[in-house]
Amino acid sequence: MITVTDNLKDTLQISIASPMEWLEVIEMAQQETWDPGHGDDLSFFSVDNAGFFIGSLNGKIVAAISVVNFHGTYAHLGYYIVKPEFRGRGLGLTLWETAIKHAGDRCIGLDGMPAQEANYSKWGFSTHYHTHRFQGVASANFKKIGNISAINGGHLPAVIAFDEKFVGYSRINLLSCWFNNANRKGFILTEKQVIKGLIGIRPSDTGYRIGPFYATDASHIESLLHAAMAELPENTLVTIDVPEFATETIALLTSSGYRALFHTCRMYLGIPPLFCQHGNNAVASLELG
Repeated sequence: MITVTDNLKDTLQISIASPMEWLEVIEMAQQETWDPGHGDDLSFFSVDNAGFFIGSLNGKIVAAISVVNFHGTYAHLGYYIVKPEFRGRGLGLTLWETAIKHAGDRCIGLDGMPAQEANYSKWGFSTHYHTHRFQGVASANFKKIGNISAINGGHLPAVIAFDEKFVGYSRINLLSCWFNNANRKGFILTEKQVIKGLIGIRPSDTGYRIGPFYATDASHIESLLHAAMAELPENTLVTIDVPEFATETIALLTSSGYRALFHTCRMYLGIPPLFCQHGNNAVASLELG
């Protein structure tokens, strides 16, 4: 544990969070309408359980940040949050300065709100593209079709290898439990036993979240969306975070009545593992890439 005194003479204690303590951070995110997926935290901690930091005052959590090391060359920063009544006192910055050291000399990625882009730039982060959050409702017009199957344990090695083609590093610990906990599901589209596309769905407070979502062929994009939507009750609210270069997916969502709520800036400190990978149609999570 690290103890820091802020300029108001309160003692900020910085520590690595336990999964139970992180549930309070998830509540903080819910109050900010971030709408995290149910069970995401279980997958997050399986990646790097030393990468979740909390700042406490008088025994109460007031700030949090995650810096999760996926690989020897890449870390992702997320969940950077301070309770509203404690903002403006430098507590978040103090926590940031401590937590970011966890990444070592790895490239660090994050998805930041545009209002914070200049602040992240001061730390050396640069924006590479934007990700747009779309929201709509599941429709009965989406129908499940053939050559798409639910992901099971036997698929995982191929799924993890397929995912790595789009993100540039292995996410074996994240994906090993991403598709099969807390009513979560995943589907793959195959041709001649080769994966050509993948999509994941999971429940959240407002409805369901989609991600990750990969496919390079326009017809596969539509087919996988059909497969995911066919699993959901009609009129269920659906949220999906789409990189701006996934124009075919954006067009399909827009034509289906989805609307853009906001966008984030995908920023990197260092050389990113991949840049604007065609076929990356939705990120798994803004908090973990």
